[in-house]
Amino acid sequence: MQKDTKTKRNLRYSVCWLSIAVCLCASLSVSARERSDQRQLFSPSVARIFQNMAHEITSIDNVSPQQAQEAIALLSAATGLQMRGDDVYPDMIRTISRYFDRDYSLKVYELLVAYADQYADLEIVREAIQYMLAQLNTREQREKILADMLKTIGGRNTVLRSELSTMLAMLMLEKADAQNAAPLLVQAYSENKYNRLAFAKLAEIMPDQINPAMYLENLRVMLAENPFDLTTALAFAQYAEQLQLYQTAAEAYEYCAELFGYLYPFQPLPSYIYLPWTINNYNTRRDQPKCLRIADELRQNGQFDIFVEAVAGKAALKIGDRQMADSILRATEKKALQMVAEKSDPDTPGPEQLAWFYSFALPEPEKAIEWANKAYSSEPNSVNAAAILAYALVANNQAQWAKPIIESCGQSQVALLALAQIQLQEGQKDAAVETLKSAIPKDPGSLAAERARQILREQGSEYITPIDPETALSLLRRKFAQDAVPAFARPEEMISVQLSARGSKFSYGRDFGGSVAITNISSQPLVISEDAAVTGQIRIDARITGDLTREIPNLITIKTTPASPIEPGRNILIPVQFVTGELRRILRTHPQASLEIQFIAFIDPVTAEENRTVNRLSTIAPATLVIKRPGVQITTQYLQNRLNSVSKGQQSQKIESARLFAGLLAEQNAVAGREPLYKLAYADWMPELLESALLHSLIDADWVTKVNTMAAMLDLPMNHRIVDAVAANLNDNAWPVRMMAVYLLAKSHGDHFKKVLDHTAEFDSSKYTRDMAFALGGDNPFEQELPKSAAPEAEQPDQPAPAAGAE
Repeated sequence: MQKDTKTKRNLRYSVCWLSIAVCLCASLSVSARERSDQRQLFSPSVARIFQNMAHEITSIDNVSPQQAQEAIALLSAATGLQMRGDDVYPDMIRTISRYFDRDYSLKVYELLVAYADQYADLEIVREAIQYMLAQLNTREQREKILADMLKTIGGRNTVLRSELSTMLAMLMLEKADAQNAAPLLVQAYSENKYNRLAFAKLAEIMPDQINPAMYLENLRVMLAENPFDLTTALAFAQYAEQLQLYQTAAEAYEYCAELFGYLYPFQPLPSYIYLPWTINNYNTRRDQPKCLRIADELRQNGQFDIFVEAVAGKAALKIGDRQMADSILRATEKKALQMVAEKSDPDTPGPEQLAWFYSFALPEPEKAIEWANKAYSSEPNSVNAAAILAYALVANNQAQWAKPIIESCGQSQVALLALAQIQLQEGQKDAAVETLKSAIPKDPGSLAAERARQILREQGSEYITPIDPETALSLLRRKFAQDAVPAFARPEEMISVQLSARGSKFSYGRDFGGSVAITNISSQPLVISEDAAVTGQIRIDARITGDLTREIPNLITIKTTPASPIEPGRNILIPVQFVTGELRRILRTHPQASLEIQFIAFIDPVTAEENRTVNRLSTIAPATLVIKRPGVQITTQYLQNRLNSVSKGQQSQKIESARLFAGLLAEQNAVAGREPLYKLAYADWMPELLESALLHSLIDADWVTKVNTMAAMLDLPMNHRIVDAVAANLNDNAWPVRMMAVYLLAKSHGDHFKKVLDHTAEFDSSKYTRDMAFALGGDNPFEQELPKSAAPEAEQPDQPAPAAGAE
């Protein structure tokens, strides 16, 4: 405790002496700085430092507006060092849109115009647009800014233009202006068929203009977007069936069956899939044998469905195998009656099902009427039971009893079929033909509809579908070639995810980046969107082993939405900076530890059993990457060589040495007072030697070395000697040095640094340094706007700063 008190007293004395020293230096240096060459500075390494610092600030929870302002000042400074705008603008857009509590719409608009092109990440663009719209108070203002964006950036990216058009149309619909909204929605959907909202609104405001072919195409596009959405797959199959595209519907139901098997591998196939799959195969020109296969698969799984068995028997008859047909139908009859007698199976067919079976599958009128009477007696209010009884009565030449029943059971398909037969018996051929034509579309693929068509042909007439199915099918074929229905593929057969870095072994102090690659290995375009199979949410965990053991979940979280689908055989690369957050602190603070880091990348992560994180498409394994970071082997000779490089080495050698010395000092602090977890080289003379080396780096003639040295000291406690050396850089000719010194001292001095920040925010010659001082809490009466991100500025003569810590 006595030692801590003495240290604090020394720092306070240091601040007082520092005030005098810096003031003198500031006064003496003005003329020299005014005579310095005016030049535009350039340093990718320093720009990257500023960008990484900004990222570290905004990667924490609950980022404050002041922290967001600091991040923006750092990112703007990166552009001032001529860093590529498309590397920085996304970070600036995200930071302002997420964390700023003031209205900086104009700044976001400027950044968006600079960033948005055909390769822009739509996730970033959307954040910017939503931020700007949220700042506006009226619909008219929002309409105007969306219209402006359509003109300025809409032409660069068709998907973005589609979204902007949709947003503008939705505002118009809020005031019931469908006339002006409709053309925008038409344009939006034509430019991006995956725009679900545009199509839904078009169907709502102008349903007469959306023909069945367009509905079918839209459902097929939705299925292409998310091939693992069973609801969409079923909707596509059902609509194709409704259009009497039996081949397409049969293939679509088969897709649903395979998809169900993938999604629910331990559940039996439900009847809402296998029944329509069977009947649509029955109505195709060539796939009747599949009806037999479906029935056989159900039997093997211990399932019995009288409807499937009936259709299978009729399918055998249709392909010309009368013996098989009779065998299947008789076996079905026997099995059904046995189940009825035993009354032990929940799948036991009821009287209505048996009456239907004897009416349409194995026509036996006497048995049909027997079971129809039982069905009607047990359910007298059932329309279906009444209709099947009426049909059975007509088949048994009891039309007089059927008529009153038909009148009571409405317009069901079987009742109309019975009525048509009565009309024929009474010589009303024309009426019967019309009745039959009205019965068929109620369920055009059923066995009852097949019987109605047969009677029509016997009467010299034909049923013509109200919608030409070939027209709808031709639109699908134009868009999807021959893949009107996609072949089912499991996720691992469609998508490949890799995690890569530029190497597998990195020495201390080296930041290493890489990328997540999402590759389309299928034959169809791969869409990444909120409604797609892959939504673009990426999470990377880190697992550290070796001299230290750590688990770091959620080290990196990224949300990406590419502007266009990934074509077959192509991929997208999402850049990743691996050295960040807790991992950065561990690597920098333990230079002598030998570590192995395994990175695990999840795509759309979800929590499974036992609180495990897995990919939402669980059959795709998480991507992994292993990086080795050997510990620094400290010897006297090694340290001596590093010390020599501080004064005589190249710029890169000086920077590496400064980082190492800062890390070794941080390591001494981290293990102070406890036993090290790994072999640690240490001597009593080391801390003073390392500190002296850092002080030397802080006064180096090279401004890049100075900035890198101060950046390496961000997590290092500073004593009065280090504070003095950093404060001397407040008057450096290079603005990045001054800005970094302001940042480092403000973080270590708190309120004691306020007057320095005020003076710097008002008088420093560099806008980047002024903006940083203002972001850190300095008062600037002249500049309250966000820093510009346009062309880098040329240096102007500087104003002297007051003493650090002056009170």
